[in-house]
Amino acid sequence: MHGRTQLLEPKVMTMLIVLCEHANSIISAEELFKQVWPHSIYSPNSVRRNIALLRKALCDDDKKLIKTHPKRGYSLQAIISSLSSPADAKIYTKPKVNNHKIARYVTVLCTFIFLVITWVIWQNTPASQQTVNNLKPITASKAIEHYMRVSPNHDHMAIIRSESHQGTDKHIYIKDLKRKKTWKITKEAQNYTYLAWRNANSLVYSASHDSGIEFGQILLDDGLQSTQQTQLIRRSDISWNSPFFIDKKQQLFYLANINASEHSRNVTLYQHNLISGEVRKLLTPNDTFKPYKISLSPQQNKLAVIGFNADSISVVKTFDIKTTQFEMIKALDHNWYFLTWQQDQQSLLLSNGKDLSLLHVSGDWQPISYNNYHFLQYIQAVAGKLYFLERRTDEDLYLANRTDVSNIKTISDSNNVDTSAAVSPNEQMVTYISSKNGIPQLFLKELDSNNESIIFDNHAQELALAPPVWLNNTHLISALNNRPFVISLLGNNVNIKWVDNLLGIPLIVLENDDTFIYVDKSAQGDWLYTYNLSTTQKQPLHEQLNARQLFKNEQQQLISASNNTIENISTKTKLITVPGAKLRVFPSKNGIYYRSFKSNKYQLGFYGYKSEDVKPQHELATLCEQVCDQLQAVSDSYYVLSKKVSQADILSLEISHEE
Repeated sequence: MHGRTQLLEPKVMTMLIVLCEHANSIISAEELFKQVWPHSIYSPNSVRRNIALLRKALCDDDKKLIKTHPKRGYSLQAIISSLSSPADAKIYTKPKVNNHKIARYVTVLCTFIFLVITWVIWQNTPASQQTVNNLKPITASKAIEHYMRVSPNHDHMAIIRSESHQGTDKHIYIKDLKRKKTWKITKEAQNYTYLAWRNANSLVYSASHDSGIEFGQILLDDGLQSTQQTQLIRRSDISWNSPFFIDKKQQLFYLANINASEHSRNVTLYQHNLISGEVRKLLTPNDTFKPYKISLSPQQNKLAVIGFNADSISVVKTFDIKTTQFEMIKALDHNWYFLTWQQDQQSLLLSNGKDLSLLHVSGDWQPISYNNYHFLQYIQAVAGKLYFLERRTDEDLYLANRTDVSNIKTISDSNNVDTSAAVSPNEQMVTYISSKNGIPQLFLKELDSNNESIIFDNHAQELALAPPVWLNNTHLISALNNRPFVISLLGNNVNIKWVDNLLGIPLIVLENDDTFIYVDKSAQGDWLYTYNLSTTQKQPLHEQLNARQLFKNEQQQLISASNNTIENISTKTKLITVPGAKLRVFPSKNGIYYRSFKSNKYQLGFYGYKSEDVKPQHELATLCEQVCDQLQAVSDSYYVLSKKVSQADILSLEISHEE
């Protein structure tokens, strides 16, 4: 394609051959699988994966080249012409394929211009393309890596690590990238969140506590062993901070807010002088631009800042530290991104967790060919290498019958994330989010027949899909990157209707099933509103979400759970104070099941609405004795359970350019 060589996996190449042989006609997924994997059991996921890889290789982002025909199959919309004899170009006709001829087809295919759709290739092929290759593991253990930064001399890496995904037993380690040795430099575990090198012998870290955020410092000797750990700053006015950066003038740059989340719009960009202690607000909360990640340029004169605009689209800007002026680079899409400067300070590398892309300061944005099937985060470009954390999660869903907890039914058991299961009011169906096809989608499972179908296919391939909420037995609501939509399940039809005048996440359906409570994402503050689907009217509740769990009781009153307290918001009454931490609640018709963490283990209890007393739940404790946080929800007849296994390691890629 215009002199550019694109390497394809053998199965992807075989699929391309089959599609070429059926050019401009539809071939079913089953037939594709049969011809590419002739001696295997049919797997639609394998077909989808290879189609996705093929589209990426052919720059077919809008899916006009390889078209999907729902419930029918795929078609290649192309004219196939001979490279050696363009005057004799024809539509390639359909010969029969068998495995013995694959090698010959590959040879023949190499002599063809197999995709002559000039405008697609021309628009998507830059003169110079950046590539990544030579994937290498930096860490590979059962421990969970949470964050990392490479040292100023590029020889070492500081890592935040824990032995489990629970999150409070974190330590900071140093890894020698040349000698492959790793050692711990902290004595006591804390909930460390991020870190940065202050100089070659000093690290600054942030840690989250119940009372706020601590910034501390670890001094290191010439062998990078810890000599002293001290607290630098303690802020009780914030409960969340972003990854941060330190320049040569000892200025600390970070985002922070009081809502314990980067998903809230009331985010402030701070500049904190580590010598004088002076704090400046470089950007205060506003409704037009909500930043969520920053990156300090190699020359340390600019910050790259990415955040959501008023339409919930990720926008990249540069911030000149000297003039304090923002300059727009580009509006991207509705996904979240991690970002890092490249050494030339003329471009940024971006990751939405799934794909890599290159953004030039001129605004030119192009994909980088790298296929990742896990979650890629916290990228850092250093000396021709890209370091990143790859998070791998396998979460499966189950239903346990409340009258017989030994009777457990599997809802979904894939090799990817299956989560956020919700049982329908009549308890005949379960809907859940799964990324088994490479992107988050909504699935529906009928409990009697065990039939399963996709009810929201997420053709836009955006990555933030909100947990589904049932409005009634035929309608449910969710949101894709803060844009709500209603799914109608009437008869055999599935219809999607977007709620165009809202930007937020649905939380709770009220008694009249056309009204729900949502958290507003169009403005700062995470304010709660009700919205009526029939009248399109919204009403403020004059309450903020504030990192709380919210649900309703049998009297349609609003209940909240946060820290270690459960209270009735409607009556301003405190219901329960639970000893321990990590409070999580599971509302039911008659009361509240809750989980807390004390004495290094989970404990389960129940608060009855009528009796107003608290009882331990030995049945659930037995059911969850190994992983007690696997309880997800409670319905009249079922406990919704999940089993989650997480792993996170640090990897590297080499960055190169191709003309």
